[in-house]
Amino acid sequence: MKKIPFYLSIDFEDYYHDKRREIGHEKSEFKIKSLWKSYNRINSICDSLFDSKKFTFFCTGVVAKAAPDLLKKISNDGHELACHYNYHDSISKTTRENFVKNLDIAIDNIYRASGETPRGFRAPNFDVKPENVWAYEEISKRFKYDSSYITSLHSEKVFNKSLFNFKKNNLFEYFIFANPFFSNKIKLRSGGTFLKLFPTSLTINTMRKSHDNGYSSLLYLHPYEFLSDYEFWIPLKDFSKYYFPKNLIKYARQIQWHKIGNKSIEKKLKKIASIFEHQGPMEHFVDK
Repeated sequence: MKKIPFYLSIDFEDYYHDKRREIGHEKSEFKIKSLWKSYNRINSICDSLFDSKKFTFFCTGVVAKAAPDLLKKISNDGHELACHYNYHDSISKTTRENFVKNLDIAIDNIYRASGETPRGFRAPNFDVKPENVWAYEEISKRFKYDSSYITSLHSEKVFNKSLFNFKKNNLFEYFIFANPFFSNKIKLRSGGTFLKLFPTSLTINTMRKSHDNGYSSLLYLHPYEFLSDYEFWIPLKDFSKYYFPKNLIKYARQIQWHKIGNKSIEKKLKKIASIFEHQGPMEHFVDK
């Protein structure tokens, strides 16, 4: 039986840095060794399960600046470097001026680290709402494609041929399909926590449904999901400095990202690889 085409991408961010910044720490600290460890595992899985067809890494600007040697390695290995904004911040809640500023910083950091100008963009947490037209306008000025738009509708009800047009700037959209369950009360996406916590069959069903609705089937993951020894874990003392005990819940929730289901990732990817065929870097489709 012919396999269904899909794209596997990595939202290449540093959870340790991003979460500490979110809870109030002003000093930037990164887990560079953990990022390297994660990348080596990702690259190995690329070779063993996906016939060495390269992935797309949506990288934050701060990671590009903190770990330029790693970005250069990713690029030299043949993977695509795309942009995941500068900080891992909510875009729908910011201003156009601030968005432009951080977008350009991220692009510059990625270029300085790798010599590669990113052609694709994905917002942190996919947080560019359909009504944020100003954000898509700015994205279309700088990139060939975007992968931030979440939808549960058939492609015919969204955009013709997945192409946005903003003042003569064309932007191809890799839509994130949200598969509705229980009368639309729960919407599953194909990747991240959804892949880790739920049976693989649900991710496969979502990827099939995405394809049937006229979209490219996508699968997205993060560096911390390939590790299971708490490599990006933030200690309790870092949470207790700011808004404690309110942040105690955030401390406890780390188990969701750093432990539960992480060891099952490779097994689940192997199952997905038996049904779907990875197409390589997402920029290649845009060039067709």
